[in-house]
This record gives sequence, C-alpha cells and structure tokens, in this order.
Amino acid sequence: MSNNLNSGFGAVSAHSVGNNNGPVGKTFHIAKTGSNAWNYISALYPTFDNEGVQRVYACDGTADEVQIQAAIDACKGGTNAYIFVYPGAYTLAAVVTLSGKSSVHLVAVNGGNVEVGTSGAASLQQGGSAAVLALESYAEVTGFQFINKAGYPAITMATGKWRPNVHHNYFHVTQGTACNIIEGAGTGFSHGSISNNRFQTWVGGAMTSYINISGSNSVLVEKNLIINHSGTVDYGILMGSGVQNVALDNVITDCGSAGTITVGIDLGGATGNTAVGNRIATLSGRGVAGGTANRSFVDNRDSTSGGATPIET
Repeated sequence: MSNNLNSGFGAVSAHSVGNNNGPVGKTFHIAKTGSNAWNYISALYPTFDNEGVQRVYACDGTADEVQIQAAIDACKGGTNAYIFVYPGAYTLAAVVTLSGKSSVHLVAVNGGNVEVGTSGAASLQQGGSAAVLALESYAEVTGFQFINKAGYPAITMATGKWRPNVHHNYFHVTQGTACNIIEGAGTGFSHGSISNNRFQTWVGGAMTSYINISGSNSVLVEKNLIINHSGTVDYGILMGSGVQNVALDNVITDCGSAGTITVGIDLGGATGNTAVGNRIATLSGRGVAGGTANRSFVDNRDSTSGGATPIET
C-alpha cells in the first residue's frame, strides 16, 4: 500500500507540500479515535512533520471543536491550507472559527462526491449556544453535514469577509426564532457563492430564513435544495438590502406538508438583485418578492396554477 495520502482518500499528499511557499499550503487531518480513518492516517502519517508542526488530530466525540480549532490555528492564512475531516459524528460545545485564517479549505472526506452532500460523512453538531462555523475570506467548506443549535446559525460570516465558497453540504436544520441557517452579517458574503447545498428540516419551529445575505453584494446562490416540511420560515432566500446578488436554479419546497415558507425568494427593495430559473413549490403566491419590475425576474415559477405560468412582477 502506498504511503501517499492520495491513495484511497483523494487528499493532497502532505509530503509534496512541506512548506508554505508553493501554491498549496500545508495539509492537516482530523479523525475520530478508533475509526478506520484514524487507524489509517495515524499508521501512515506521523503526528508531527519535520518542522515540528502537528498534522493529525484525534477527536473523541466530546468538545471536538478543541481539536478542529487546533488544526485551523495551525494553518498559515493565505497559503491555501487544507484540513481534511474524516467520516464520523463530531460534537461541538462552542463555535469553530476560521477568523484570521484566509484561504483555508475545510473538506469532509468522502462528503463531496455526491451532488448535494451526504448525511453519512463528517457531521458537525453544535451542542453549545453558538453557531457551528464562522468563516473567513476565501474559505471553502464542502462535504459536511451541519446540525445547528436551535436559534443559532450553522454558518455565519462577519462583516468585511469576502469570497467564501460554501458548496455540497447537507444542512440538517433545527429551527429557532430569528435564526438564519447561513447568515451573512453586513457585507459578510460579498463576492462569494452558496451552491449545491441541501437544507432539510429536522426539528420544526419558527425561523427567519435558510439563507440570509441581506447587505451582502455579488453573491451567487445557485442550485440549492431547500425542503421545509415542518415549521414556519419567513424566507427561503433573503437578499434584503444587498445588491448584485443572483439566485439561480434553486428549488424551494414544503413537499406538500405542513411546513410554511412565507416568501421563497425575497430580492429586497434595492435594484440589482435577480432571480432566474427558480422553482418554489409552496403555498400559491409565495414565490418571489421585491426586486425591480421587468428587470429582476426571469423564468421563475411557484405553485400558482401548478407552476404553469412564470411569475410576473
């Protein structure tokens, strides 16, 4: 068997990126103790490299944010560092933050090989009163299952952070008052993308939105699947006061059940936001709102008349 981590796991070989001067930074690995993944990487890869930097972190299912945060803190920002999280359920007692570590790629191994993520790969569940993950500029997050704490986001982005890429994740949603599952504060998600994610209600209740980029600019929200089969949600996608944002080819549905989404996509009152090719299968007349007449909407359909007629503004 090869000692290169490219064998079997699809990861970048850490031996080929032993310094921070190349196009790809250091790689770090997180696994559950006792798992096959842990046995594999601990046998093939030393805990410390020849520079004395710890590369392998073991989680035991209690306060796993400590080890995950340690791996993030070991990254050097701006170097395209990769953190590979191996399959298993990881429980958190506090937020995991990428603050100060730009261009970090947080990747759930085996989670990004399906179109909308998977519930069977690396699961991050928040037990404390905090968001699951706080992003930094140029971050990539992919392949995870997120389980948020009621009333708290799964992913949040502070003002002034640019170009995050959140894609191919599965959000197992716990609803809660004033909660946004992905939340950009101020210009948090500017020039970023939120794509190919699946959001599905786990625990119902009242909630503000699944994706809130109010105040953010130039964000592409594309090909997400939002399933709200229980509880009441104000918005599927909320753009609010943001500008130059695009909602493209998203599907928002309650699956004909008791769940309620008041507005599928709200483009806000500002000019420059658009909704193109979205499908909103909720109660009739709740497809899109806001925007600019004859400029903001192209080929969107809701449940009115069975979706036979495109939404007009």
